[in-house]
Amino acid sequence: PTLACAPFPPEPAGRTPRSTMSTDRGLNTTILAAAGAAAAASVVATALTLRLAAAEGRRDDAELRADSREGSKTVPVFDRTIQENRACKPGRVARWTKPVVIAAPALENLAKTLRKRLGCEEFSDAEGPTVSLEYFKSGDPNTKFNWQRVVGRKVVFLFDTIDQSRLFEQLSLLQALQGFSVPDGEDEGTKWKTYVDQGKYSWGRASHITVVLPWYRPCQMERMSRWAMCDGKWTNGDAEGQWLDVPTAQYMARLLATPGSVPPLPGPYDSLDGMPLNPLWRPPLELLFIELHEEAPISHSVSDLGATIRMERFLPRYLDTYKARAGYAGKAQTFVLFPDKGAYKRYAESVTERLKLDCDHILYIKKTRVGDQIGQEQKLFYEESAHNHSEGEKKDFHPEDHVLIIDDFTNSGSTLFGAVNLVQKMVAGGPGKDMSVTIFVSHLVATYDPKAVDAIRTKLHALGPKTRMVFTNTIPSTTDLLRGDPQVDVIDMADFLSDLVQ
Repeated sequence: PTLACAPFPPEPAGRTPRSTMSTDRGLNTTILAAAGAAAAASVVATALTLRLAAAEGRRDDAELRADSREGSKTVPVFDRTIQENRACKPGRVARWTKPVVIAAPALENLAKTLRKRLGCEEFSDAEGPTVSLEYFKSGDPNTKFNWQRVVGRKVVFLFDTIDQSRLFEQLSLLQALQGFSVPDGEDEGTKWKTYVDQGKYSWGRASHITVVLPWYRPCQMERMSRWAMCDGKWTNGDAEGQWLDVPTAQYMARLLATPGSVPPLPGPYDSLDGMPLNPLWRPPLELLFIELHEEAPISHSVSDLGATIRMERFLPRYLDTYKARAGYAGKAQTFVLFPDKGAYKRYAESVTERLKLDCDHILYIKKTRVGDQIGQEQKLFYEESAHNHSEGEKKDFHPEDHVLIIDDFTNSGSTLFGAVNLVQKMVAGGPGKDMSVTIFVSHLVATYDPKAVDAIRTKLHALGPKTRMVFTNTIPSTTDLLRGDPQVDVIDMADFLSDLVQ
């Protein structure tokens, strides 16, 4: 079918016609000039959908502008009216365009692979980056983004919580994507100083934003404890403690979910994506967490902000891969071991669903606490059945058995390697190091220290060549150091993420 582009509304008196302004205002001209160029097909599609969206949603705004041109002061184009924090559905343009993937520098390699999986438009170095995260000489952030590539589009933002020095600029960029001013080209002569007061700007925003958090660094600070000072040291064992933790995991989530700003007054005269200005439309925002340590507190902490929270687990996908590999031992000789009861509670159901193991093949270790010291009880337990939580004890293994040890993250690997040592001691009739053991950890934290990564490598090799470790690349700064090690596999998360954000 033939698609007709709606014309722009007339210009206010005294304004330079759009056809003589800078190219960022000449969308109709751009569309006509590029229509026959195959290399610019994606740009044309975006511009056409912007115009079609405008044709659907701009009638009311056009009437308001007409009143404004006649000098009416009672019906402004934008009066800061907000009906809700954000919309529930994406803007119109997202229906016909590919998403845009942006990322902090540490996650850029993952973003490149994800763009390929999603079929995103590629830009050469000569065309410049979609996002530039630079610094002034003072060290303050100097952040820029290409507004034409993100306006009206679905944006997938790979957010880095590891590099603490990048948090402010990423949060600022996230705010900008939810609503930004595009000054008229004619204001260039004033170095962009007058467009706000004169209302000579348009309003743009993404159509939908998914913030992907491959690893959520503050995940362990999800609740408050009472603390007291005892002989100059902190203790949380005092019921009358007068200090409280700041649950940074909750408050960081609230910062991520904060709705975008409103246009500066007197307000814009145009909506670049065809979505309403009055009342102001804000794009939906989704926070996507991967293998979050504690899910419920984070999900509830932003329940008043209108953001969508998704908690996705990679483990079921990995279990499918583990079962499909050529060397899978079968359910009779496969055991899954969790280094503590918390991990057992999080993942046992997935193990039952994917591997179909009996209850006495899904094991866990109990932690022991003496003061501030945490240890492991040198026994393996299992629950008798899904309905009967009475405990049984695993006494021994056969050399032909395979053990899969699972946890969500590790710093030193001590509990994981302690589990391997315990399993090897329980092998009957043969050396424990001949038994096949795989350790799967979603996030290799390793205290974000290369020395800690080297220590994990050394401990792994000491367990023998039949013990392997598998990580995802959610923390590239640590897993990149282990690539190429014969006993380590690093899983690229791009395929998994592409399925989630399609």
